[in-house]
Amino acid sequence: MSDIIFEDEQGNRITREDLANVTGKIDFSLIGRESIPFEAIEMHQMARQEGQYGRYAQAIDLLTKTHQLAPDWPYPLYDLAYTYLLQKDFEQALAYYRLTNRLEPRGFFTCKTAIYALEGEMDKLFPVGQYLHYLSIEWTNDEDEKLEIAKAITEQTPDFAPAWKELANLLTDTSQRAEVIETGLSKQPDLETKGNLLINKALVLDMQNRTNEAIDILGNLVLDSDVTLTNEAMGKFVLAQLASRK
Repeated sequence: MSDIIFEDEQGNRITREDLANVTGKIDFSLIGRESIPFEAIEMHQMARQEGQYGRYAQAIDLLTKTHQLAPDWPYPLYDLAYTYLLQKDFEQALAYYRLTNRLEPRGFFTCKTAIYALEGEMDKLFPVGQYLHYLSIEWTNDEDEKLEIAKAITEQTPDFAPAWKELANLLTDTSQRAEVIETGLSKQPDLETKGNLLINKALVLDMQNRTNEAIDILGNLVLDSDVTLTNEAMGKFVLAQLASRK
């Protein structure tokens, strides 16, 4: 059994050792947290609690102070962006998502998708409030409701790529998923959304007994210099599952 799972045109390789013990998950709370004062970590937790209770002004104040204590930590900036988003202050939300992206260029949670969506709203490519409405898919636990929201967005705003990604995640019919994935990839998605669509495409190909094609897609994604942290982690995880059968 070869140790090499994938090799790209430049000779870069992915081996079985590279895929050992992968979980597909990233602990974003740890990124940039090295040598951060305990006071900042404690204040950040307090801010998140205030936000959960809907006390956004207090949350913003605490998050701002946390950022001042730990300027290289992306998490407080990300939470500031999200808090402003919930207040429908989309301009401030975008500003803080951009700052978060500067601190972690490889993607912090869904930061890249947020920037894509909010910039699209500012440029009038998408309706104002589109991203906030899109997030309601995540907020509901009802699968039928999730599917209904995703379908509605793709019908009303067909160029909004993240909704096609969600639709691909929610559909169960393989042929429908394949069609939706290709549509999403054609909509110039942000890097996070594109990676998720490619991982879904690989999963569909594997279901169609086209595992070698699936491995090629995942290998190229994982080795791409622009791959996001989340996509790399999940790409490796799925690749490990496919490779274990070969």
